[in-house]
Amino acid sequence: MDKNTMGRRLRSWMVDAGMTAEDLAARLKVSSGAVSSWTSGQRSVSLDRACQICDVFGKPLDELACRGE
Repeated sequence: MDKNTMGRRLRSWMVDAGMTAEDLAARLKVSSGAVSSWTSGQRSVSLDRACQICDVFGKPLDELACRGE
């Protein structure tokens, strides 16, 4: 997973859902700083966390991983 592309995808999902970094952080039980580091592409997301993110948004993992782009 390219962390920059994944970060842009995650940010897009959050905007579409009207969700802030704080909102997603609360759902995942992580800090808002962690979410910000993912959306900015500074840090990559573990596979387990990526699965949790996809569950929150009801999206398949392949979509977060940006397969086919």
